[in-house]
This record gives sequence, structure tokens and C-alpha cells, in this order.
Amino acid sequence: MNTAKRQLIGGILLFFSAAVAIVFANSNFADSYHAFASIDALKGASIFLFFLTVGIELRHEIVAGSLSKPRQAVVPIFAAMGGMAVPVVIYSAINFGQISAAGWGVPMSSDMAFALAVLAIAGRWLPKEIRTFVLTVAVVDDSLTILMIAIFFASSFHLLSLASLAGVLVGLLVPYFAKMQKRLESVVAFIALPLFALMSAGVSIAHLSESITWPLVIGVLVAMIIGKPLGVIGATWLATKSGLGTLPKAIVFKDLVAALLVFGMCFTLALVMTELSFGNNQEEHALANVSVLIGSIVMAIVSATALTVRKVRRNA
Repeated sequence: MNTAKRQLIGGILLFFSAAVAIVFANSNFADSYHAFASIDALKGASIFLFFLTVGIELRHEIVAGSLSKPRQAVVPIFAAMGGMAVPVVIYSAINFGQISAAGWGVPMSSDMAFALAVLAIAGRWLPKEIRTFVLTVAVVDDSLTILMIAIFFASSFHLLSLASLAGVLVGLLVPYFAKMQKRLESVVAFIALPLFALMSAGVSIAHLSESITWPLVIGVLVAMIIGKPLGVIGATWLATKSGLGTLPKAIVFKDLVAALLVFGMCFTLALVMTELSFGNNQEEHALANVSVLIGSIVMAIVSATALTVRKVRRNA
């Protein structure tokens, strides 16, 4: 199976698993579902495998990929940093002084699986250089998320934070696993990430109180839909216009802008962050998960539409 097909099927499975989780969490099987979803070892194993592949890809990018060339490495690194900083600032400003301010990390990291799935559907026409740039930014984005987890959440010894750290470190520091990259990527796309979504996305409507914490909802949605793309695109533009870094000559910036909208989807790692931030507060946790799901669906539609429109105009 080629990479594009794997990414497409993996993204569809991820959405399907989240939908199944919500159905079961609000059905007569809710108790059984929540008992299954509380098996932290399964969640931890899924996230470990995901970050193992992130670590492997990061090692490849550093040794022989885009991050091996300093001038080109600057741009995806800045893009990832901007794409994390802007949504954090937006969410924190909207939730300042609220209990929900603890969720500042929820809209911070993009979903690599969803991003690549949208590109596989609507961005097949994009040149290889743009696809490589998007993948590099996604890898740096996920790696920086690990750094944030290490700084702010590792002290709590939550299994998800420890599994995340362990996965990326093993993938980065143990060359042996590079030989298994293709097989591991298939396991992650078809089993690990769908399993994690199935166990994490099950929002019980009963946990959504009538007094909705609107700053949390608005903060997540604005940070994902506006903040994340603005941060990635803005930082890319600044890094190139300032002369700090360069983009490959084959990249047309208007094409790149359409592709970078995929970073507005923050699903898998956002679910990790909702658990780390609100795990003990069922109402806030459920509300954050719903907001992430809505934001991801909106940005999947927006990014796919933008790529399709850009393709039409490019060929006109």
C-alpha cells in the first residue's frame, strides 16, 4: 500500500473511531465503554507507538532530510513554533482568570494523521516539496509538543505524558527502529491512533452541563480555526521575508498557504492535552473534547476546500 492511500485510510479510521466512541458513550453500553476507555495501558501503548514513529521521522529529517540543511531547517522550525505560540496566546487571553485557563495546551499541536489525510484527498496535485515541508513542520510541531509535555506535565507522572516522552526518545535515539518505519507507520495508522481515538473521544452528553463554559469553547475554536493557521503561515512568511531561512525554489507561496491550513486540525494530541489538563474535571474534559472535534471537522472542510479552489485557480 502506498503512503498516500495509507494516510487517507488512516485519517478516515480516525474520524470513524471518534464517531463510534461518541455513540457508545451515550448508549446503553456506556458503562462498558467507559470501563474499556479507562484502561490506561492501552492508551499509553497507542501514544507510545505514535510518538515512536514521530521520533523515527525526526531522526530522519535531522540526519538526511529538511532539518539537515540549516537555512531550510529554520523555516519549518519557525512555522511550527508560530503555529504553537499563537493559538496558546489566543486561548490564554480568552480564558484568562478562568478555571478553563488550564487547557492552554489543547489547541497547541496539529494532528499529523488528519493533515496528511486531507492532503491525500485534496492535495494530490501539490508538488513534492510542499508535501515534504508540511510533513517536516508536522514532525517539529509534534516534537515541540513533547517538549511542552516534558516541561509542564511530566512531573504529574501521567501515563500519557510518560508514554509520549518515551516514544519520541526511543525513536530518535535508537537507530534500529528506522528499519521498521513502514511497518510501524501502518500499525499506527490502522490500529494505534484509531484505538486511541476510540478510547478518548467518547464524550458523554450527561457530562455537559447546562451552564457551558463558553470561554473554553470559544478559546479552543478560535485558536484552532484562526490561531493555528495564522501562526504557521505568518511565521513561515516572516522567516522567509526576513532572510532567516529559505524555501525550496519549487514552492509557490500561494500553494503553500492553502496546504498549511491543514494545521488547524488539532485532534489526537489535543485529546491527550484535554486529559492532561482536565482529566479530573468531567464537564471541562467533555466540553474540551467536543470543541476539539468540532474545530477539527471545520478545519478539515476549510482546508480541503481551500486546496480544491487553489487547484482550480492554478490551472485556470
